[in-house]
Amino acid sequence: MEQLSVGHVQKLIEGLYNSTDPRTAKDVQEQLQAIQRLPQAWGIAPELLSIQSDQCRFFGAHTFQVKISRDWDTLPEDRIDWLRDEILVWIVRLCAGPMLVTTKLCLALISFALHAVPNHWHSFVAESVDALRRGGAVYGVATQNIDAAILEFLTLVPEEISNTELAGNRKLQLIQELNDAVPLVLSVLSSVLFTTSYADGTAQQKALRCFQSWIQYGIEFEASYPIIQQTMRLLTKEDTFEPATEVLLEAMQQPSWARYVTLRDDLLKCFTSEEMKNQFTTCISGMSKLFTAFGETFAEFISVQLPRHDVLLLMDMIMQLTAFHGHFPADQEVSEIPLNFWYVLQEVLFDNGIAPIRDDSYAPSLDGDDDASLDKTMPSEEQRIWTRQCGEAAVIIYRQLVTILQQKAAFPEDSVWASWAQDLKDKFRICRRDLGDTMINPYYILRGEMLAILLEHAIAVINHWDSIPLASQDLEATLFCLKSISEEISPGEDEHIHRFFGPEVFGRFPRNGSIRLQNTTILLMGSLAEWLKKHPQFLAPVMNYLVPCLSIPKLAPSAASAFSDICDACRNSLVDDLDSLMNIYNAMSHSQIEASVVESIANVIQVLPMEIAITPILTLTGNILQSAAEALEIAKTDQERARLMILTQIQYLSACCKGIQSPNDDYQSMSARLAFYDSFASGKSIAAFSDIEGLSQINDAMRKLTREIAGIWNGDEKVMKALSLFLESGVRSVSPVLALPFLDLVMIIQASYQSAPFPCWLDTAKFVITVYGGQDAYFQNLRELLQSLTVRTLEFITNPKDMEQSPDVVDSYFDLLSAVLKRCPIVFYQLSYDQINTIFMFCIAGMGLQERLALKAAVNFMAEFVGQEYEEGTEIGAIVNTLVTNMGPQIIEKLLVGIGGHVPRSFSGPLVDVLFKMTIKYTQACREWLPILLLRDGFPSALVTDTEKIAFIKGIIGTRSLKKFKDVVNTFSVKCRGLSNTSFGAV
Repeated sequence: MEQLSVGHVQKLIEGLYNSTDPRTAKDVQEQLQAIQRLPQAWGIAPELLSIQSDQCRFFGAHTFQVKISRDWDTLPEDRIDWLRDEILVWIVRLCAGPMLVTTKLCLALISFALHAVPNHWHSFVAESVDALRRGGAVYGVATQNIDAAILEFLTLVPEEISNTELAGNRKLQLIQELNDAVPLVLSVLSSVLFTTSYADGTAQQKALRCFQSWIQYGIEFEASYPIIQQTMRLLTKEDTFEPATEVLLEAMQQPSWARYVTLRDDLLKCFTSEEMKNQFTTCISGMSKLFTAFGETFAEFISVQLPRHDVLLLMDMIMQLTAFHGHFPADQEVSEIPLNFWYVLQEVLFDNGIAPIRDDSYAPSLDGDDDASLDKTMPSEEQRIWTRQCGEAAVIIYRQLVTILQQKAAFPEDSVWASWAQDLKDKFRICRRDLGDTMINPYYILRGEMLAILLEHAIAVINHWDSIPLASQDLEATLFCLKSISEEISPGEDEHIHRFFGPEVFGRFPRNGSIRLQNTTILLMGSLAEWLKKHPQFLAPVMNYLVPCLSIPKLAPSAASAFSDICDACRNSLVDDLDSLMNIYNAMSHSQIEASVVESIANVIQVLPMEIAITPILTLTGNILQSAAEALEIAKTDQERARLMILTQIQYLSACCKGIQSPNDDYQSMSARLAFYDSFASGKSIAAFSDIEGLSQINDAMRKLTREIAGIWNGDEKVMKALSLFLESGVRSVSPVLALPFLDLVMIIQASYQSAPFPCWLDTAKFVITVYGGQDAYFQNLRELLQSLTVRTLEFITNPKDMEQSPDVVDSYFDLLSAVLKRCPIVFYQLSYDQINTIFMFCIAGMGLQERLALKAAVNFMAEFVGQEYEEGTEIGAIVNTLVTNMGPQIIEKLLVGIGGHVPRSFSGPLVDVLFKMTIKYTQACREWLPILLLRDGFPSALVTDTEKIAFIKGIIGTRSLKKFKDVVNTFSVKCRGLSNTSFGAV
């Protein structure tokens, strides 16, 4: 056919490479792919290879590869040997051309071997190498080109076979072929790597990459070691340095190789040789990777041999790499590479008891280290001396590292920084963060000595502020280093940190420092909040420094964060200065401040007894309410501006609520917390403060504000979320000032949800029920609230499709119902029967959803319902029994459908838990329901037989062992889904 002629295909290929129109190129590509699928493509491939066009030859080689991989079964058996020989011949004929074509042909040959071994081809590696050599002689191809093709083939073989998924037996056969070929491969590599006939080093580069591929595959160390030694020699040649580096990196990454002392010692000898020292500055990136990999791999050895000259020489070179001149990454990308090594070495030094130095130092011997290790028979005194020498060497090294890390953490001068592209700035910040993480490692070695180094440097910079170039960057980097280790500084540290807060540093802090320096200083103060708690004498100057920064836009975020941390940690010490803190807020109340500042002041108020705290709370709240009232006035003419103002004031109110909560609240048990809520809900604590002057006015203003916000922005979900969060936070604070009265809460929730059913109102209702649900006096109102929310929810969610479109509402609604069942079940069960019935139909439908959030909520509610405890003969017991009698079959049916494969596998676990509770609690009823349901044809899956269903029923009914129950359900579910019988993740 004309369209299958090689000329037609050639035109398509040329059109593909010459096309500038993406649509045309795509059409041509699809035509070529269609041709590759045709049986005639087996013959077209060699014709394309014979054309004097690199594009045609590449496509011909690619066609061979595609046909073998995809259409092997269409190749006649009598053509199998022809195909192999054809590929081998074309490798020989074209190996002097572009390597891309040779690579494609080698991949096609390996793909052929994957199908032909062992039935049609044995010893395919050796036979391929032999055939290529014989073919080179026949066609008169230069030995150098044939060797390059052989090396390319040998490089690809282990990679392709390792990455190919094959049935177990065939994979083992191919692996055996590779193992049998190892001597041949090493012979080929030796013939190239130990010869000087290749002047340009290209063949040696290819041989090294081939060797790397076989090391990755997993050849044995002993047979390969002569080549490893030669690779070390090739490090000194410029044209083979890079591939030799990759080979040695690969060698060190092999756990089985890294155990050999010979490899370690020869590498150390190589790396510290005169030749490598001479090459150090010209191949810096490769050196950095090599030395770092050696250090990380043999950190145990280094840690107990630090005083040795060669080890110290290696440490010095790694230190030089860490200190490599220039800023990362604009000037160099070397200094970041060794950072992880310093972490690894410090960990080993600590684990071996070497550093920090101890009086009873004892260094362990390393098994198999020959004369390089510590002698196991060495007397303990000598061991202690040697260990101390190792520790002292480590201290010297890590002292130097502190200075270098501080230097590398410094920003460049402002004009240089401004000239950098954004990606360079991002990389520098990431590197600086890594430098900060690394700073902790010298601190573990040096402890107070490191603090002294950094503080002495900071003092020196301040002493010579006007004469030191880039003094601001230098001091900022020093304080950044201090901040990086601040979490590890003991609050009881009394020797060094006081120098920072005292007259030597903070007392003479430069007033013309950069914004970056000021931000770092502020954050350092905040990170030392726990230290300040133990040293309150420094709080006054710190707070005096922080407060003005709260009003400076470029410093405000850092200042607010530090202010918050210090107020939280030092709240007891700051109580006496509460008036000053209140003045701070009053002075800033008409400007944009961080919500954390409000929370910080409230943190301090929280320390006071309620009878004393209520006055400053009233003041703080009153100021916020006044600003909110001003925003409501603005809303009459500019609602968008007012909206932003209102959101800010609501955040302040929420922050105030959060601040006055005790820091111990989060650690209370649920029973203790519920008892606390019961006490609050009883109203006694609020009644005790009813006569406080100004309280009623604040309460009235709060009610008015919340009603107006809910009325104006009821359709704005962001504002409603903020408002509902504040209402919840107010109740959580149990403050008579900030907690809206119960009836007002209920009214706002009902009205807002009726107007716009955002899930946040359901979440707030859930918390209200948790707090007030323990008091009988609130049951009537809570029932009306639940009824109202239920009616509104079911108005717009009427079927499973609606549930999947509003999963957040479904999730919040069922969470609300679960909370009701836990806290005050009578409120739920005193709803009308029709409503309860509708809710359960709603829940049963939800248990079959594919949408995960709604499905989870429905299953969790059903689990809560089935698992609840009640006394027989009570009103609740009667209602529950009626519900189970009426709804039980449908609940069981939906559980079985889900377990049978309708819901995602990850949800099978919760479904199984509900089914287990049903069979335990309602055993007799389940004995009746399960056979009726399961013996229906095709239920819950056509893949299980009636015999398997009966076995399933017998397996789950009557057992009280959850593990056995899950095993039975797991087996049944796997069969229903048509999966292999393996462990079923979530069950």
